[in-house]
Amino acid sequence: MKIKNQIRLIKVGYIIILVAVLLLSLDDGVRGVRDGYSAGGIGNKPGWIYGILLLFISFFTLRVLVYLYRFIDSVQQDSVFNDENITRLTRMGFYCISLPFLLFMLNAMDYTRHSGIQHMQIGKLIKQVDFEIWLLIFGLTLLTIAFVFKKGIELKKESDLTI
Repeated sequence: MKIKNQIRLIKVGYIIILVAVLLLSLDDGVRGVRDGYSAGGIGNKPGWIYGILLLFISFFTLRVLVYLYRFIDSVQQDSVFNDENITRLTRMGFYCISLPFLLFMLNAMDYTRHSGIQHMQIGKLIKQVDFEIWLLIFGLTLLTIAFVFKKGIELKKESDLTI
């Protein structure tokens, strides 16, 4: 199978997985919107900080997905080593590095709200709330790949000037 066909297959699989996940999570999303709408001004429901965290998490996640699709698309067009891809990889890396911390804050707010803790117990929060370490490692890996791409472009420009 040619490389272009393999990349096309990856793009199609990527889109199918995104659509499947979206369709499977619609029920939870609708339920969340209904709960938020009907909660009105109830004190134990999430506030504006919670909403802002959700917006940032959603924005960063969508940006990573869009940049990843554009990166795959540029590979299909044989335009791999360019400044746009370095920018995409760097931004995806920073978004993926910040996502675990935002998710931790969001989950910590959920945990404190549902567990009935009156004052902050950092040790208990750290033990009970998940930290998505894989996103942190993925972000660092993307930044490393971006650095390698940047170094490769610099070496190519230097060799073009030497010849």
